[in-house]
Amino acid sequence: MRGEWRVRIAAGLALMLALLALLGVRQWRKAVAANADIAALLAGHDIVPERLAVASPPVQLARAVYFARHERYDDALELLDVLETRGDAAFRADVYYNQGNLQLIQALDRVEKSEIDQARVYAELAKEAYRRALLLVPGHWDAKYNLEVAMRLMPEMDRVSHADDEPPRAESKRLWTGLPGFPRGLP
Repeated sequence: MRGEWRVRIAAGLALMLALLALLGVRQWRKAVAANADIAALLAGHDIVPERLAVASPPVQLARAVYFARHERYDDALELLDVLETRGDAAFRADVYYNQGNLQLIQALDRVEKSEIDQARVYAELAKEAYRRALLLVPGHWDAKYNLEVAMRLMPEMDRVSHADDEPPRAESKRLWTGLPGFPRGLP
């Protein structure tokens, strides 16, 4: 009797180990496929729609970056809006960071076209996205840096829009040469 139970327990343990190994192989294959999809997107090749239906959030984020590189900003922002609620805090911070980057690119593009009002809207959206990223991951250095860039863009746009509207006046002394409290240079 005792030997029979030992055999059953050993067989059950062997079956559980086999199932765990199969699950591990399955997850490994998914990771390999996701890495291949991300590499293809970053190399400039879109992936087939069948793969997109089952794509993981990191693959979808890579596709948003692909759209941004091909100047399909609306498609990228739409995909990033979907990804805002998926993944852990670090992943969502990266989503907000990429949203901010797209908004900042569009703000700078509007400044070059002298569309200051539209540029101001995009810059505010970029700042909000960077702030959301920093709420999730306070140490996100790239988001901090780009937030500072977006904040410095606004006074420049104010000076450009007011300079066109007002007659020239005597230069006033600027009390601050930059934003206080933000580090300059690398840490």
